[in-house]
Formats: sequence, C-alpha cells, structure tokens
Amino acid sequence: MTAASQTLWAQVGDRLDVPAPSGEAARAPIQQRRRRGFDASAADGRAAVRLLRDDGLLRWVYEPPVRQLGTQGRRSWRAFSPESRETVQRIAFPELGANQLTDALRNLDRRLNPVLTEFKAPSEGLRRWNGQAWAPLAAGELAALTGRVLVLVHGTFSASAMYAKEFTATVDGETLLQRLADASGTYKAVLAFDHPTLSVAPWLNALALRDALAPCPAEFDFVGHSRGGLVISWLLRMAPELRARQALFVGSPLAGTSLAAPDKLRQALDTLASFADAVSEVSFKAGKAAPPGLQVLALGVGGLACVLGKVLELGARTPLVDAAVGLVPGLLAQGRVNNNLELAQLYPLPASTEVRAIGGSFMPAEANEPLWKLWKRVTNLKSQAMYYGADLIFDQPNDLVVDSASMNQLGDLTLAAPHWEDLGVSAQTHHTNYFQDLRVLDWLDRRLR
Repeated sequence: MTAASQTLWAQVGDRLDVPAPSGEAARAPIQQRRRRGFDASAADGRAAVRLLRDDGLLRWVYEPPVRQLGTQGRRSWRAFSPESRETVQRIAFPELGANQLTDALRNLDRRLNPVLTEFKAPSEGLRRWNGQAWAPLAAGELAALTGRVLVLVHGTFSASAMYAKEFTATVDGETLLQRLADASGTYKAVLAFDHPTLSVAPWLNALALRDALAPCPAEFDFVGHSRGGLVISWLLRMAPELRARQALFVGSPLAGTSLAAPDKLRQALDTLASFADAVSEVSFKAGKAAPPGLQVLALGVGGLACVLGKVLELGARTPLVDAAVGLVPGLLAQGRVNNNLELAQLYPLPASTEVRAIGGSFMPAEANEPLWKLWKRVTNLKSQAMYYGADLIFDQPNDLVVDSASMNQLGDLTLAAPHWEDLGVSAQTHHTNYFQDLRVLDWLDRRLR
C-alpha cells in the first residue's frame, strides 16, 4: 500500500469511526473465539465494510456482524485471489435496519458538511464570502442587497468550502475570487448555498434555496458544479419569479450520470473509491497536493458504503435490485436512465434565464498507471478494447464521474456553442479539479462580468 493511499483511507476510517459496544453484547460466542484464525476486531457486535485492493483497483465488501453469522461474513473478501487480499481499510459500524437508512444518510450529510448542523431549517444554508471565509448572513442582510448577486452551489459529497479551496489553489483562481467578491465591482455579494446531497433530492434543495433567496430583491447569477447544476435547474424551473440572469454549469449531470444508474451503484462505489485512491497516488508521486475535494469524496464514498453495505450486499456476485438506489434520494435523481422521472419533468427551463455549460472528458496518460488502469476498466469506447466487462460504468467519454454527453443536454435541447464550451479530452482535468483549469477560470471570468 502506498503512503498516499494509507493516509487517505486512514483519515476516512478515523472520521467514520463509530464506538464499539461494550460488555457481553460485544462478545462473540466462545465456539467462534476458539476457531483458528478468529479475528477479534470483527467480533465486537458491529458490521463492517472492508476496502480491498483487487488487481490494482479497490472493492468494497460488506461483512455482517460475526456474532450473527459466524464466519460467513468474511467469506466474500477471503474469496478474492491470494494476490488480491490486501486490505486497504476496514470500517466498522452498527448494523442498520431498513427504517434507519434515512437517518444514517442525514447523519452522513452532516459529516460531509458540518455546516449543516448549524442550521435550524434547510433555507438557512446561504452564507457570504467575506474575503477570507464563508460567513453567516446577518439579519436583514439579504433584503438590503441590490444590483447583482452571485450564488455558488456545490455538488454531491461536497460543501461550499470546496469553492474557496479550489479557487485559492491557483493564483488565477484566487484573483478571480477576489474580483468577484469586490463589492465595488460587478457583484454586491458572493453567496454560497450549503445543502445535503444524499438524504434529499435536488428539487428539495432547490425549494430550500428558493426560500432562502426570497427576501433578496437583487438579480442573480448562478454557478453550479456537478449536482449543483441540477439544484439550480430545479430552482429556475420552480421559481420563475426569481430575477435570474444566467446559470453556469461546470461538469454537471444535466441528463444524469451513469454512476447513479440503479444497476451500477455497487460498481460506482468501487469506482469512486478507486478514483480517489488513484488521484491521491498520482498527486503524491508528482509532489503535488491532491485536489481539496478528494478527501471529502473518499469520506462520502466510504460513508455511503457503510450505510448501504447490507442493502447492496457489497462484494456479492448477485445482480443488484433496482430499488436499492431509490433508498438514496440524492442519487436517484441523477441516474442516467431512460425512465428517470425526475429529470423527465425538469425541462424545459425558462427561456428568461441564459444557460451556459462547460465540461470535457478525461483520458489519462498511460504513464499515470493508477488512473490509466481505472479508466480502462470503467470506460468502454470504440477506440479501446474492453478491459474487464464487469467493471464497465461508462460507454462514452466522461470525466470519471459524469458522462460528457450529459453536461450540455437539457431534455430535448442540446446546448451548442457559444452556450456550450467543450474542453475536449484532457489528461489532467477531471471532475474534482475543474476550477484549477485555466480554461474554466477564463470562461467564468468572461461570463461573470
């Protein structure tokens, strides 16, 4: 295991750690404790997910509590070939019943975005950039804003803190943020909207954002990254009374993402874990800091694996039941399938708001072995031979999270230039670092004036 991988997943394990039960409830039956190879750490009354390295990629495997099912819970990970048995991380958690999943998702949203714990109502998610950090709004502050206001909306597993970290990661990004936040310039304020991304659907986030912006008489420009583009789209659809000038979408799954398709959810959790691991390793080898949102992505995937481990039977070879993805409203709304009823009702958007989008596709250089191997295993294009059919997620270009063709598709309308900016194929830019690409920063700079 590389140092980067060990550090990343150890941090995830620490943040997801749940105390084990104590007393007799934590003890496995004596017959089990006497067995050869008995794992005491697996006998504390909790279930677990084990992250295994399988031929260079990562797999989540669910382990039922040993107290309940003897050694059966460990058969799935031991069934991997000997060279594939490296355990990257084991995360234990209390067994969840079906009626506990919503609460577990809500708690995971709060772990991913601690700011949410401060809000008494979803509509309190707005904060203002003060030049150094996102600060709570004072009473009456929104109602006093006139002119133009910029609103940033984050994506799945993320938080508004992402924007500050991404913009300040480069000199050009920091300069852009400073210009946007200068109240004597184009915008009287730069706001960000923090919201749960797993426990509720994007249209519910949009209702909360509508209520939050209601007291403000200003004109709005919106920027949404990833799922944030869907939140903004639903806002435009449901709140035509808002004075929305333009909406800019960056790598947004406007027509859904294959990662959220019901029949690919188990593979998606494996793919996202492998993605976070590979980017961390490539950054470490290059002597660069990993993208700021990478640990949050890893934390979100690990937390979701814990919550859904039993339901999805992670590590099992049986087909996945479509209904499983429905347990995660924030993902269900993003599924790239023909019968996504939420996306079917989203479009068309009001013509009064100018809509633009930017995005591209990712194809790593062969020298970046971890990312190259991952890309080969999850993407099946005509230009390459199929690597491993069981791992395929995408059947078209993608940024390793969103299908590229989804980024400019608004129902029956396909955005074209100049409303669509195609970054083309890149070996550096992927879903988690768009805001470090100078082309994206220049595009935003031209639009937000």
